[in-house]
Amino acid sequence: METRTRPQQLFNGRRFLLLVCFLPLVIFFTVIWVLPILYALNMSLFSNPTQEATFVGLANYTELLSSPDFWTFLWNSVVYALSTTILSLLVGLGLALVVNQRIKGRSVLRTMMIFPYLIPTLVVIFLWKFILDPNVGILNQFLVDAGLIAEPIGFFSSLKWAMAGVVVTSVWKFGSFSFFILLARLQAIDPDLYERARVEGATTWQAFRDITFPHLRGAIFIILLVRGIWMFNKFDIIWLSTNGGPLKATTTLPIRVYQLAFNEVNFGGATALAGIMFFLLAVVATVYFRVFNPSEEVGT
Repeated sequence: METRTRPQQLFNGRRFLLLVCFLPLVIFFTVIWVLPILYALNMSLFSNPTQEATFVGLANYTELLSSPDFWTFLWNSVVYALSTTILSLLVGLGLALVVNQRIKGRSVLRTMMIFPYLIPTLVVIFLWKFILDPNVGILNQFLVDAGLIAEPIGFFSSLKWAMAGVVVTSVWKFGSFSFFILLARLQAIDPDLYERARVEGATTWQAFRDITFPHLRGAIFIILLVRGIWMFNKFDIIWLSTNGGPLKATTTLPIRVYQLAFNEVNFGGATALAGIMFFLLAVVATVYFRVFNPSEEVGT
C-alpha cells in the first residue's frame, strides 16, 4: 500500500486550506457578479423578457447596431469618458505636484481636495448649474464683464456647450481621485534622486521626465483604466444635469439604456445595449492588459 510522505501531506493540506478559504469568495462573486451578467445577457435575447417573452436571438443587437443613433451615443460616451479621465488626470497631477512641494498651506490644499469627492452628486449639480447659469451664473457674469463673450452662454442647454458643462462638472467632482493616488506615489519617491539630478545639472523638466514620470507611470495607467471605465458607465451626473439633452447632445450609452428600459419599456433592447457596453469594455480591458502589463508597472 502506497504511503504519503510528510511533504506530500503538507502540500495536500495547504491545497485543502486554500480551497476552503477561496470557496466562499468564489460563491460570493458567482452570485453577485456572474449570475446577474448571465441573466442580463439571457434577457437580451428576448423581445419582452419581463412579460410574454419571445425569443428573438440576436435581433435586439442587430437593431441597435444598425441604428445611426447608436454610433452617436457611443461617440458621446467615448468623448465624455476620455475628456473627463484625461482632464481629471492632468488636474490631479498638477495639484499633486504642487502639494508635494514644501510650500506654505499645502496641508490645507490637500484637505480641501477631498471635499468635492465627499459632496453628494445632487449638490454638485445644483452648485454647477448655479455657477454656469446664463442669467445669474458667476462664470457668465465674469466672461461678459471681461468682454470675452457678447452674451451669456447656456452651458447645459446649448448644443455646443452642453457636453463641456457636464465634463467640467465631472472633473471638479472626481479630480481628487487622481490627486490622492498620484500624491501618494510622489511621496514614495526617494528625495535623494532629485538631489543627485540637481548636482548633475538637470533642469526641472529633465527631473520630471527622468525621475517623476517613470515612478508615476504605473499609477497613471491604472487611473486611465479604472477611471475611464468608471466614467464610460457614468449615469448620474449627466442625467441630473441635462437628461441626455439637448437633442441627444449628451446622451451616452448608460443614459440610452435607462431610456430604453424605463421610458420606452424595451427591456430586451436595454439589456442588449448593456451587453454591448460590457463587451466593449471587456475588449478595452483585454487590450490594456496585453499592451501595458500593469502588474509590472505597479511593481516598479
